[in-house]
Amino acid sequence: MSHYTDDQIAKYVNTYITPRDAKIRRIIIPKQTDKNGEAMVYILLRRYSPIEKKDLKKKKVPTNIRVKPAHWSSKKGEVLKGDFNYQQKNRFIKDKESQISNYINNPNLEYQFAMLSKEEFLLIEEVFPSKKFLKYKKSLADYIEEYYERRKKLGHRQGTIKEFKTVLNRIKRFDDSNDRKTYLKDINISWSDDFEVWLNKENYADGTIEKCYTILNTVLYHYWEVKDEQNIEMTDKFQSKKFKRGKKSKNKPNPITEEQLMALYNHTFTENHFETVRKMILLQCFIGMRYGDIKRIKPENIKENFLIFTPTKTDNYDVVVEQPLNKYSKELLEEVNFDTSCYSMQNQPYNRTIKELLKSISNKDEFEHLEFKTDHTSHNFRDTFISLAVTKGVNWKSILKWVGQSSYNIMDRYIHLTSVCQ
Repeated sequence: MSHYTDDQIAKYVNTYITPRDAKIRRIIIPKQTDKNGEAMVYILLRRYSPIEKKDLKKKKVPTNIRVKPAHWSSKKGEVLKGDFNYQQKNRFIKDKESQISNYINNPNLEYQFAMLSKEEFLLIEEVFPSKKFLKYKKSLADYIEEYYERRKKLGHRQGTIKEFKTVLNRIKRFDDSNDRKTYLKDINISWSDDFEVWLNKENYADGTIEKCYTILNTVLYHYWEVKDEQNIEMTDKFQSKKFKRGKKSKNKPNPITEEQLMALYNHTFTENHFETVRKMILLQCFIGMRYGDIKRIKPENIKENFLIFTPTKTDNYDVVVEQPLNKYSKELLEEVNFDTSCYSMQNQPYNRTIKELLKSISNKDEFEHLEFKTDHTSHNFRDTFISLAVTKGVNWKSILKWVGQSSYNIMDRYIHLTSVCQ
């Protein structure tokens, strides 16, 4: 099909397939009933060949109207009076049939104006292709969703690819706000101007906007590489420096202080759930691990008093944590025989309990002077490890190796802490 132009295909369609070949009938399938004993009413669409004297293609368009077989006249194709709502149902079925027939017989009618859904449109065009089908092309949102599904099938973790779903939803909302669809051929500097205006109107921060464009460009570059193979119409405007908007955010770390950390280390909670979360916090603070890695340490990850493991977030980049065990991390790991799988609390309950724990300890008289904040989350305890290492003068190359990072960019947000060491 890709060897022919749209005009060539349209000429073939209009020459060899005409509305006269379309046969429409209302049917049910009596054996296919639901738990209420009702069957779906379909609009059966057939493409009939008068030359071969047979149907060339058939498809059933569901009307979403259901009826008991005993209340259906196959001869008249309508709901009988035995059905309490027979008049309303017949009216709806006739309207749907009329919409389909009107669409087929009107060469200039768009399926949306015929009050057909995209699913109904595709079913009809499969049986009775027309020039209108050529107008249907995948939108930018369709391509982002296709790319997301491809990454999912490749086994990429949900946490890694969820940003594509987020950007997909933003593009859909942007299109809805303009009452139009964005196609790949529409992507240019002017489109980016409009998209940036919408993002700002929605009160997205500069960092969020920059990340949105980064994800969007990942998708666009992928389809740019295969545009000839897939016959995709698009320009290279997205590669311009003027296309991308926003500014990469450098959020300052929000660690707990060393005094607060040692207070947590020396305190024991009577509540079991607080005690579990306390130890999870300490593991993050003394090892610098992300929440997603807390329960992944096994005995085989300990070699000659070093912790060696591949973090979840970077396992596709051959980045490995190589960290000498300190007094506190070794003690915490020995307590669970170097197997942290017991710390299996999910992220939301973990963050919720963190706030409750910090509120509880901040209300205790002996810790009042430490001024515990309650706005910390699981992200901030990795911040604590790195911040303490920076303030104690550990060189950045070692810190990156200890926390499993390969890029020095991550350290930008900790630069202001170096003044403490001077």
